[in-house]
Amino acid sequence: MRRIPLLLAPLALASCGGGGTGTPVSGDQLGVAVHKTLAQGSEKVTLKGTVDLSGQKVSVDGSGAFNRSSGTLHLHLDLPGIGTTTVDELVVGKVTWISSPLLAASLHGKHWLKLKGSTALGFNVGVLAGVTPTSALAVLQLHGKLTSLGRDTLNGVSTKHYHVVLGMTNQNAQYKSADAWVDTQNLVRRVKLDFNASIASTGGTNADTVLTIDYSDFGTAVTATPPPASDVSG
Repeated sequence: MRRIPLLLAPLALASCGGGGTGTPVSGDQLGVAVHKTLAQGSEKVTLKGTVDLSGQKVSVDGSGAFNRSSGTLHLHLDLPGIGTTTVDELVVGKVTWISSPLLAASLHGKHWLKLKGSTALGFNVGVLAGVTPTSALAVLQLHGKLTSLGRDTLNGVSTKHYHVVLGMTNQNAQYKSADAWVDTQNLVRRVKLDFNASIASTGGTNADTVLTIDYSDFGTAVTATPPPASDVSG
């Protein structure tokens, strides 16, 4: 029950290794696409991923909507030995709240846990706290070897697939690589990151994390209101 912040680590950003050799890309084509995507102000997102912690795999999928300062996610987690549960995440500015049936016994009748600093319920959640789909886009701006892997069709949309070899640490995570799919309007439609998150509560064990975030409905209206203080623990 007390593991939920640990299992949320995949929100800390996103996904897949993948790769192939690809064609080297000159200039900052991906950076330009990220800048234009961020300029849209908001989007709807869906996500899917896995976390492998010492052979125990956790899967996560969900959906939500974000603008550049706030947003909401509703997640489904499949936990080893426990089964499926849900987690709601609410972000406003730099503050994050989470709610889940697995936290109920620890919240003393309240429904939301406010994350403070990098720990909650004894776990290191520095990778999670304050991370949004916007942060995933920011990872694409880290310097690395950029190649083009050709074109793919995502949900009926024609995109160009880019792959970035990273091998660097940022926000408590060791990033191996990033992938991005950019449409003909130069908007990022999918981000995939492959990274290791170091979990202090398990003696620094690395959680191999793969998460894919799809972006759509750019410019959608997003409203995220902090939960009432009377319903918040932490």
